[in-house]
Amino acid sequence: MLAGLVGGAALLSVAGCSTDDKPGTRAPDSPAGLAPDVAVATTALAEIRAVREAVTGTLRRFPATRSTIGSLVALHQKHEATLVDAVPARASTSAAPAPYVVPRNRDRAVQALAVHEQKLHDTLDRLALRAQSGQFARLLASMGAAVHQRLAEWPS
Repeated sequence: MLAGLVGGAALLSVAGCSTDDKPGTRAPDSPAGLAPDVAVATTALAEIRAVREAVTGTLRRFPATRSTIGSLVALHQKHEATLVDAVPARASTSAAPAPYVVPRNRDRAVQALAVHEQKLHDTLDRLALRAQSGQFARLLASMGAAVHQRLAEWPS
């Protein structure tokens, strides 16, 4: 279902259009030189990549966590793949200047990851409110909901 929504709606919406727009009415470019929804997609992609890298680093350090948090990698990869074509090559998607440092203690590492996942959820919700296209807003909100669902099942 997500792939069907992404196929047409996300590409239209991140281009600054929506199916509700009148022909020829495109949102003006943002100060950064990107259409507003492209800027939102760029931010979302950077945040998703940063959290995916945090999950991957945690799994590398603590392979035993794979059964509880391993599915997050696939979730973030799907979300990343959904947005990657909408972000121009000239846009920076680096969310953090330094690589994620996984805590040495397993429980702290899992809790730190929960904090990052919660921040991602909040960011996706905030970005959904900023999106100009209704379809793109729903896409971002569904990504946030997927992250929230994983948080509801988070290991204690």
